[in-house]
Amino acid sequence: MRLSDCSAKLRPQQILNFADCDIADVSNDSRAVHPGSLFCAIRGAKTDGRRFVPAAEAAGAAAIVSDDPELKTNLPHLVCTDAYRAWGLLCELAAGYPAQAMTLHAVTGTNGKTTIAFLLRNLLQSAGHFRTGLISTIEYDCGNGTASTESARTTPDAAAFQRILTQMHNAGCKHVVLEASSHGLHQHRMGSARFATAIFTNLTGDHLDYHKTMEAYFQAKKLLFTESLAENGNAVINIDDPWGARLASELERPVLSLSMTHPDAAVRIEPIKESAAGTVFRLHSPGHDLTVHSPLIGTHNIYNLASAVTAALALGIPEAAILKALETPLQVPGRLERIELPDGAAAFVDYAHTDDALERVLNALRPLCKGRLIALFGCGGDRDRTKRPRMAEVCGRLADLTILTSDNPRTEPPEAIIAEAETGFPRGAEYETVVDRPAAVRRAVELARPGDILLVAGKGHENYQEINGVRHHMDDRELIREAIR
Repeated sequence: MRLSDCSAKLRPQQILNFADCDIADVSNDSRAVHPGSLFCAIRGAKTDGRRFVPAAEAAGAAAIVSDDPELKTNLPHLVCTDAYRAWGLLCELAAGYPAQAMTLHAVTGTNGKTTIAFLLRNLLQSAGHFRTGLISTIEYDCGNGTASTESARTTPDAAAFQRILTQMHNAGCKHVVLEASSHGLHQHRMGSARFATAIFTNLTGDHLDYHKTMEAYFQAKKLLFTESLAENGNAVINIDDPWGARLASELERPVLSLSMTHPDAAVRIEPIKESAAGTVFRLHSPGHDLTVHSPLIGTHNIYNLASAVTAALALGIPEAAILKALETPLQVPGRLERIELPDGAAAFVDYAHTDDALERVLNALRPLCKGRLIALFGCGGDRDRTKRPRMAEVCGRLADLTILTSDNPRTEPPEAIIAEAETGFPRGAEYETVVDRPAAVRRAVELARPGDILLVAGKGHENYQEINGVRHHMDDRELIREAIR
């Protein structure tokens, strides 16, 4: 690869000190630079890569990419308007464009991404008979039967994304399903990859520590449809969500809008039955009219199922194969994962970590509850603080008893996080605060009586608690099982 190849790919607004040369590899970490590397200096959320240009030069970098025309360097310097975008493009150039050899499908939105991604992957593999890779909040799975890799983040950084796609292609994957996070979209981690399917679930308050406003959060999600969806790709959008309705109205392309309430939606959802055994609903879509049975519980899972089924139908997978695949129970780790408690009580572990997600899950559990509904939750440190009191308000309103505890406090004092959340409880709400999460889980299990349902929310599949930069092993599912021994 030559610097001129990189320049042709990036189309920089300025080229300084240009002298064509061989490029051995690309890096955005000065510690990984060696002779012949191209170093991309990114102004990140926490670290400014421009500070490390001298270190990259000393390590033998052949050229620099940045968004700063005033950057001091004597090396060839490609100045781009967006260093994040440039990095994503450089990574796919260096990797040889593995995405072009597979069919990609993406799910975005605040809640429901992981469940839909697992469902669609299952439909592609079981009903469509395609080897399918998965990039999700929970795991990266190359689809070849080998052990999956624990996910480091929902959408991997640009270099890791290309490495994972290469592994999937080498493993024989024909399709890839991934969760597209707002951070990943805003930072263009997926380069110029084009998607055959883009699914929008919903948008509620989250990640405002990064995006600052709901409008900016929405615009990041919208990029999947305006920049990354293939010209003939399928846009599946939940228009019962107000942000989804807006998205569908703003896109200048056909949309597979889905709804329980809008009679003019392209795909109409008709709930038939919700119970502890699962859900039944009819799906009316162009050319299809089918009844879906699933062991997944809750109205939010009807939307998740409808999104995945709509995407699969649009890809030409036969109805009968889809319905057969859905009959097999699919337990997404840490998503309403049930653990039986003594005396007929039950615990559910779920990843719900926003007020909207808590409301959806508590509403799903209430009809199944013969006794009290107990909720345990915490709020993450160094993340969107605006949702903390809203989460307490939801639990105080919908649960009979709430235990407020720690989540991943990161660098914040857990007591301060709890105090901030506590202000949201409605007057008269019954709740306790237990700072130590293992102790809180033991307390919640101890309080559960016959017929009660306990929701342990916030961490779901996670097997750690992060405190001051250190991840300590902790798994809510293990804590519950230990408490009932």
